[in-house]
Amino acid sequence: MKLKNMPKIKARNPVALSPLLQKGGMHDSEKPRAQHRRDRKAMKCELKSKNWL
Repeated sequence: MKLKNMPKIKARNPVALSPLLQKGGMHDSEKPRAQHRRDRKAMKCELKSKNWL
């Protein structure tokens, strides 16, 4: 009886899970005006949710 060779298992790359390598911020494909609009809308929602009285 012949034993099959076990496939080699690669170790996971711990650097790949780093938060510094995650997406974030403005991308080249994103228009600055769209980013500005999103920021303004988020600020508007934040101000609306506060209790001013």
